[in-house]
Amino acid sequence: MAQNTIKIYQAPLQGFTDFTFRKVFSETFGGVDKYFIPYLSYGKGREIKKSQLREVFPENNGAFPVVPQVLFSDENELFDLVGILVGCGYQEINLNLGCPYPMATNKGRGAAWLEKPDVLNQVLQQLFATNFPAKFSVKMRAGMTDDQDAKAIFEVLNRFELEEVIFHPRTASQMYSGRANPQLFAEALELVKHPLVYNGDLLSESDLQELKGLLPEQDVWMIGRGLLINPALAAQLKGEAAEPKALRKRLKEFHDLLLESYSDRLDGAGHILMKMNQFWSYFSESFENPHKAMKLVKKSSNMLKYNAAVVEIFRDL
Repeated sequence: MAQNTIKIYQAPLQGFTDFTFRKVFSETFGGVDKYFIPYLSYGKGREIKKSQLREVFPENNGAFPVVPQVLFSDENELFDLVGILVGCGYQEINLNLGCPYPMATNKGRGAAWLEKPDVLNQVLQQLFATNFPAKFSVKMRAGMTDDQDAKAIFEVLNRFELEEVIFHPRTASQMYSGRANPQLFAEALELVKHPLVYNGDLLSESDLQELKGLLPEQDVWMIGRGLLINPALAAQLKGEAAEPKALRKRLKEFHDLLLESYSDRLDGAGHILMKMNQFWSYFSESFENPHKAMKLVKKSSNMLKYNAAVVEIFRDL
């Protein structure tokens, strides 16, 4: 299959791929076929954070294809969250069965579902019997601690009409350590009747070539950290060539527009610097000397020093 026929999805990363980032990214680099919104979930007192609700407001997700995601512990939470998203006009909703963080799994959410196939089956039966006017997809891991748990979940998912299954072949206990196991994905291709999307450790063009060698027919990929490290990656994987000087210019434009957009949203230089520092933990990996780039950013105690640091970093690119 020709490389430029592949599809790329942007993974939902809490704290990073918010609506501001998605908008700036789509305008500057693009190459992404679907943007997944970080999960909508209930917090203390069965309340939803205003920041999470802002993420799904239609006016914040205009000219690019977006799919919201829900994180839930039971059918009541699921139905309520789906109802909110249907009310916002979404036609596809992603069910999060993969969040590995204890703050989610300890409450029966995310990857905790991977140890409850029978309960999941009951919940999905009720969900599909309700006939919500939306399609559903699933994002999942291989298991909580046992990477064979996914097999029982696949059997459950095969009973329902899902849009697709995004499979990250790691266990929740691994978090993001070690490497995702593409062999588990190859096995899933034989077990799952739905279209499968590969997610995990796709950080460069060479990573894709290696994965294509193991999964030659796979053509839909979800990327998280790779698009933060190199925002041009999706376009490059689709065959777009970029001359180094032109790429540096686009990276600088991307940074500047992102900074401007967050400056309009956030109150005070401290909040803006904190936000941009978060991004530089990934952005710095695109530079020849990541440690130097990160050090310059961290030393910036005000916006004047930060802007000077950015000029120096891009001069050295």
